[in-house]
Amino acid sequence: MQPIYLFLALLVIASLAYIPIKSEQILRQISLGGAVLYTILAGWLAIPALFAEPQFYSQDWWFLDPFAAFFLVLISFLFLSASIVSYRYIGHEMHERIIQLKQVRLYQLSLPLFILSMTAAVLTNNIGVLWVALEATTLTTTFLVAFYTKDASLEAAWKYILICSTGIALGLLGILMFAFAGNQAGGLDAESIFNLAQLREHATTFLPEIVRWAFVFIFIGIGTKVGFVPMHTWLPDAHSKTPSPISGILSGVLLNVALYTILRFKLVADLSLGNTWWTERFFLVFGVMSIVLPAFMIYIQRNYKRMLAYSSIEHMGLAAFAIGLGPFGVVPAMMHLVGHAIGKSMLFFGSGEILMRYKTTKIEQVRQLLKTSPYTAVLFLLGLLGLLAVPPSALFASEFLMIGYGMQSQWILTLVVLVALTIIFVSMIRHTLTMFYAHDASESDASSHMHKEGWTLTHTVMAAHLLLLVVVGVYFLTIPGIKFMSGIVQSISANL
Repeated sequence: MQPIYLFLALLVIASLAYIPIKSEQILRQISLGGAVLYTILAGWLAIPALFAEPQFYSQDWWFLDPFAAFFLVLISFLFLSASIVSYRYIGHEMHERIIQLKQVRLYQLSLPLFILSMTAAVLTNNIGVLWVALEATTLTTTFLVAFYTKDASLEAAWKYILICSTGIALGLLGILMFAFAGNQAGGLDAESIFNLAQLREHATTFLPEIVRWAFVFIFIGIGTKVGFVPMHTWLPDAHSKTPSPISGILSGVLLNVALYTILRFKLVADLSLGNTWWTERFFLVFGVMSIVLPAFMIYIQRNYKRMLAYSSIEHMGLAAFAIGLGPFGVVPAMMHLVGHAIGKSMLFFGSGEILMRYKTTKIEQVRQLLKTSPYTAVLFLLGLLGLLAVPPSALFASEFLMIGYGMQSQWILTLVVLVALTIIFVSMIRHTLTMFYAHDASESDASSHMHKEGWTLTHTVMAAHLLLLVVVGVYFLTIPGIKFMSGIVQSISANL
């Protein structure tokens, strides 16, 4: 069996294995075991591919190059982390009678299928399969957004599926236009017009007018899935209503996979048009908008999970802004995706601990967090500082490079970005310190009716993420680190 099919079969088996099981503890154990096996297999397949030539499987239906391997590593890492956190989170929800066994089964069924769809999206060489995989990410996560079946959760789920499906439909038009360009101008036969490698190879023969419109539909449609402003409206609701471990995957990986798709088509468009600046303008404009708007929304935010959701929009905007600066900007953009995946998932895991303890996502209702939950508070603060690019975080490395490059090529827009980042920094610190130290004299001390917090599995995962955020940040500031990321980026660079 081809290693790709072995890989995908594991996730299908993992999802179906939950159906006959009636013990929630066994469900959680199987889920965790499946995540461990997936991570081992992903490492075996992806890590060597980070330094190798592209490999094609099953008559070119699947392929693995350094860029795809890079995203596969991110997916497997977040899947394992979220599964470990879910083991505690779902167990607590069952113990508190917040959820029932049927919801646990739905959770453990949907999560592997969600990972399966993202894995297929980054490994496929067929743009038709790519579109199906992206749509599948929406369908599988809609059940997770509506997990608690409350009015707000159901509303968020409907908004999520309607807006994202509309965006994916627009993306389909762009995909079909690229296939049409391959057939009419590129001379590709019916078996090759959906082959991404063939489209890339023959891109220089495509009609520029078709390619421009195709890329517009791709960028706007799939950019909806990324969360670019103004197509972002689904994201704060969906990410804030979803169980916290899933929120970590949604923000840390799903947005990255959508951006991965746009970058694949950006390469085809760049080769066809003979330049990179035409597509870069989209990233530059939408990137700046996706940084500025969240800055003001975070400033007025009253919900800590929505605050993190708007922060995800901002970080996708930063990655897009870096890509829009030129070919070199893609390097800090990829660094930024790594740092954001590690840091944002860590904070969402921490938000789950806060929610379990205070039973609310309202910032003003979380009091004396540092006193009642010292482990969660300290790790959350350190993770927040890393997310805000305080050195030696990986996000400091990426933002240092992109700001330095931006001041040389787009200094006015870079200053706008710096002002927005300053607002975000002050706002998120202010909200966090409010949860840490706020005390209402008319109420009893929150610590008086809460048991002492102990070290949990979630804290272990958060500590591991924090350590990795620092190690990766130091590595990215070294010559080998920059060369490694440059090698990843070469997979999507147009040799013009």
